[in-house]
Amino acid sequence: MAIGMLMAEEAAPLPWKADVQAARKGDPSAFEALVRSVQRPVYGLALRLLQSEAEAAEVAQEALLRAYQNLHRYDDARPFDLWVLAITRNLCLDLLRRRTKVRTEELEPMKEVLPSNEASQEDGAIAREERQSLEAAMETLSVDDREVLALYYVQKRTTKEIAQIMGCAPGTIMARLFRAREKLRKKMTPAEEETR
Repeated sequence: MAIGMLMAEEAAPLPWKADVQAARKGDPSAFEALVRSVQRPVYGLALRLLQSEAEAAEVAQEALLRAYQNLHRYDDARPFDLWVLAITRNLCLDLLRRRTKVRTEELEPMKEVLPSNEASQEDGAIAREERQSLEAAMETLSVDDREVLALYYVQKRTTKEIAQIMGCAPGTIMARLFRAREKLRKKMTPAEEETR
């Protein structure tokens, strides 16, 4: 049993290693497998930061292309998804810096389908309203705050993983998460409740 656990521990941190090695040798199906494993979180992060579906799709495509072009530079001791998310983040921040004016496009709220047997129509409407309220509050936060909240709560990343993506210490991430949650809480709390 101890040997099986040891083997599982050795295999767990590097799930992409075989695909990376095969892709480096020119195997297109190996790179396709890598893309499938990261495309959803890559697009999700881009969408959260850019708040535009078209721009997020473009940046996600560019990030995956750059990952392919720079596969020889990838350190396979590091998780592949974190490496691609860091590329995505940098592309998003570059695009945000290049913007000359504030966009007025609204991010269409992400639709979550609730199974009909789990919630009534009223519960579904309340959940949608709460989700839209949360999305509206998120849109008022800075890019930095949206980024750390999206990585932690939406993509379920650890503070250590977020620190790797953003290139800073885990303690810094914990502090940023705390501040971002406080800002979001204040935006979600009606003014009259705060004065009590």
